[in-house]
Amino acid sequence: MTSFERVIDLFQTYSFKEHFEEYKSKNIKEIKKLTDFLDSIETNKKYYRIGVQKNKKYKKIQNEDTEDIKNINSLVNKLTETNFEIIKNSIVRLIHKEHLIPYIIETIIEKSILHHRYVHLYVSILKEIKNKNKVTLIISRCDKHYDNFFNKFNINGTSYEDLCKHNKNIDNIIGFSILITHLEKEEILSNYVEKVLDPFMEKIDNVSDEEIFKMLTSFYNISQLYYEEIPPKYKDKLLQLKEKKTAKIKFKIMDILGE
Repeated sequence: MTSFERVIDLFQTYSFKEHFEEYKSKNIKEIKKLTDFLDSIETNKKYYRIGVQKNKKYKKIQNEDTEDIKNINSLVNKLTETNFEIIKNSIVRLIHKEHLIPYIIETIIEKSILHHRYVHLYVSILKEIKNKNKVTLIISRCDKHYDNFFNKFNINGTSYEDLCKHNKNIDNIIGFSILITHLEKEEILSNYVEKVLDPFMEKIDNVSDEEIFKMLTSFYNISQLYYEEIPPKYKDKLLQLKEKKTAKIKFKIMDILGE
């Protein structure tokens, strides 16, 4: 039986490297397909056992990865404008294991969507991650959230629970839209903002006035970050909305259009 050390030694040989490069050059599409599939697999967060231990009788066994993740999560939760540089440096020092990068990226993206007040800080942490697959991993996570928020979400009921889920999805869309804008502003992603804003603006006619105002506030923040001038397709939609909504909504649209 070949030992693990022997396999590692084999990977370092000239012969293996030469044949491996040849294999990669001949199977680019297959390798990309496999890589995309692996990147799309949901991270098993329970694996690292970072939840609350309810049964004190059994002591939880934690490894070094679990400790690193707990420390990173704790630091991310403490991020503020005033302590950013200190916390950022502490987080970066802990991001040194390649196999933990997908988990860390997924966690930061989820926090960005839920707590978009701090999204610019979270995106700055993503910028600091040094990994050749970082952008691919971020796109994969963003694509998954996009699909969940815009394509798979389909609740038409009128119960209190359904309304809560609907409101939660609107909040998620707002947080996601702001995240994408910051990712493009920092040149981590490209050509993604309008992919999000198109269905975002399509939905704006089909929600309550309160939700419209929240979405318009989000659009205002996005436009301030991303646009020198509002694209005509959005401007036309806003002008139509302005003619048939409350004064509060009209004034917010006027802010967006610079009137």
